[in-house]
Amino acid sequence: FPVAYWSSDAHGDSLMVSGRVYLPKNRDLKGIVIANHYTITADAEAPSNMLSMESVLAMKGYAVILPDYVGYGLSRDHIHPYLHWRNAAQTAVDLLNCMPQLLDYYGYTYPIDVIVTGYSQGGAVALGVTRMIEELDSNWIVRKLYAGAGPYDPAGTYLYSMERNEMGIPAAIPLIVMGLNDAYELGFALDEFFLDPLLSNYEDWVVSKKHTVTEINQWMGSTVMSELMTEKALQLDSPIAETLYEVLRINSNVGYNLLSPAYFLHSLEDEVVPLLNSTNLREQMPNNTDKTYDFDYYGSHMEASVPFTKYVYQDL
Repeated sequence: FPVAYWSSDAHGDSLMVSGRVYLPKNRDLKGIVIANHYTITADAEAPSNMLSMESVLAMKGYAVILPDYVGYGLSRDHIHPYLHWRNAAQTAVDLLNCMPQLLDYYGYTYPIDVIVTGYSQGGAVALGVTRMIEELDSNWIVRKLYAGAGPYDPAGTYLYSMERNEMGIPAAIPLIVMGLNDAYELGFALDEFFLDPLLSNYEDWVVSKKHTVTEINQWMGSTVMSELMTEKALQLDSPIAETLYEVLRINSNVGYNLLSPAYFLHSLEDEVVPLLNSTNLREQMPNNTDKTYDFDYYGSHMEASVPFTKYVYQDL
């Protein structure tokens, strides 16, 4: 069922947000699963508005909670702070903190350890959620993190895309620029970044929250960054590019000393989220005890979500 609860926006101001909760019939829970969704652009795709595949985990005896993130569901009128991991993680942790009251009301018993999972954008958010729980003085303990093909290193991805002059998911360009511009109050003029047809249509394509990532990618018409972004935006030493890089660097979790057990999957053929995100994560992880890195030929970005989901289901 859909839920509404208090969280905060990227500026720290209180905001009513939404998500969805799935509960099993068995009142003796195996645990709580925090499932973080992949990149969406249409509000109709938000967990509170549709059935999520993670709901199958409720059949295994888990309570499953899915935050919409700021910018979707009840907060659809706000710009989604894309790749701002702390804000997305905050909406998940705040939903988790609502669960004792909900579960007690319905007569459930539950452990204090949680499972955190997510693929693509959800993988990066899942890592952020785990970090936030580890850093907070709370009773929750992360039993295991499952993260697939996440943009854990957005600054590294930015440099990689600039060097190749190609973006695997063109719709990410307006999501990143608009989301971080609003979150950090950078004062960017969007015509400093966007070329037509994106410049003339971003209000309808992105701000309206009516269209899917696939539709926006098709309308943008190219994966070549120089055909989508201004020359100024593509110059790494320009003030706007330097500023964007810095806020992306702030939102990297590469190098964080993750304490919880974790499983990371990434396809060697991923054309959307560069493999460097996961290899940099592994190489810069201070302690790789209880960490599994599953890098193999799993097909495209979307195809690899299938073995990831299967692994999580079977492991639980």
